Amino acid sequence: MSQEPLDLSHVFELEPHGPDTFLGESPAYSWGRIYGGLVIAQALWAAIRSVRPEHAIHSLHAYFILGGEPSEPVRYEVDRVRNGRSFSTRRVVARQSAGAILTLACSFQAAEEGPETQSADFPADVPAADSLVSRWDAGVERRDAPLCKDPPRAVTWARFPLSLGEDPRLQACGLAYLSDLNPLDAVTAAHPDAPPDGEWGDSLLGVSLDHAIWFQRPARADDWVLLDLSGHGLIRTRGLSTGAVFHPDGSHVATVAQEGLLRRRRR
Repeated sequence: MSQEPLDLSHVFELEPHGPDTFLGESPAYSWGRIYGGLVIAQALWAAIRSVRPEHAIHSLHAYFILGGEPSEPVRYEVDRVRNGRSFSTRRVVARQSAGAILTLACSFQAAEEGPETQSADFPADVPAADSLVSRWDAGVERRDAPLCKDPPRAVTWARFPLSLGEDPRLQACGLAYLSDLNPLDAVTAAHPDAPPDGEWGDSLLGVSLDHAIWFQRPARADDWVLLDLSGHGLIRTRGLSTGAVFHPDGSHVATVAQEGLLRRRRR
């Protein structure tokens, strides 16, 4: 759903609220609920605050439980599951007065020497960002390639609207924010009755169920990144999308997977 730019300048200013506990605020998204990518990004930032700086995020897995209320702060409770020399593991529960709205597990690794290869190729059929129409969604600028139904695919250029500085940990949180922009579009494209432009209006209810990111390489989320997601069909009301995130230089920086729920709205 499109909307005007939002003030995202305070989304990573989490307020300590006890041991390994933080409060986060949300802007007023036009659809009336907290954007899922914000809760993932803030939960990751809360987890990072409890991890040694030399341990970098390499994967996260989240479950969306309830829609968040933007007018109420979110409480992030971090559990230090494991502190090892090579790996650290954290579990985060995001809560509001109605209960838990998200759970997130994430793992961090200390840097190690080793080979570096890439098998995912930057898609040759994607137009450059500056050739596509710009729109604003969840407070960020996105530029979508035409939605593809056969095979189901959603391709989006996006960038965080503010500088995130030089801290790669905060850049990773910015990438987590962006990663929820188009996976559900790829799921929706797999629906046999999906309109060509993917705009259902009020006829279909779509919500994210779970979300995973594998961070392959550091990337600047405040510069353009390409999210290339493919839909893998529907099983009644659930669908899966997976895909790669690329830097404009062709580097494969992350892999994203999401399961979504699609239901026709009851009249």
